[in-house]
Amino acid sequence: MVLSAMLSGIAFFSGCLLTLLLATPFYKRAVRLTRRDLLATAPVDMTEIRADRDHLRAQFAVAIRRLEVNLEELKTKSAAQSAGVGRLHAEISRLKAELEKRAALIIALRTRQRTQRAVTKRIVKLLLYLFVRVVKLLYLFARSDRGRQRALLSSRQAAATIHAAPASVIGRSGANAAATIRPAARLRS
Repeated sequence: MVLSAMLSGIAFFSGCLLTLLLATPFYKRAVRLTRRDLLATAPVDMTEIRADRDHLRAQFAVAIRRLEVNLEELKTKSAAQSAGVGRLHAEISRLKAELEKRAALIIALRTRQRTQRAVTKRIVKLLLYLFVRVVKLLYLFARSDRGRQRALLSSRQAAATIHAAPASVIGRSGANAAATIRPAARLRS
């Protein structure tokens, strides 16, 4: 077991040594390639530096102009939306006013309906009262008319009994009495 641990340690340390030997040339190659790329991209004289700076300024100006155009478009959209919001606000205000008018009209119609119901109930009560009074009057009239008819009938029966009596029994004075009874019976009817 000690032998296997020693062999593993030797293998590990030899791998580290080999990595250190190979890492140095790889690092130097990476540094060399990076330096060459930086020198190739970096301007060498003043005209290239000015041209590169002008190019950066132009790119910045184009980016600024794009932002300005986007800002103007956003301002236009915002103004259009504000106008739309204003129209909608005006429409909402108009609808609220119309709703308030309709609510007032509904309240007025409901009160009118209540008063009409109350008036209708009162009229119905009055008509029922008048109908009962008329029926009572008709009953009383019919009753009094029956009484008059009975009185007339009894007076006619009395007159008929007087006329039916023989003339010999009544005599001349009885005929005069019958003549006086008839006009009286006519006056009653």
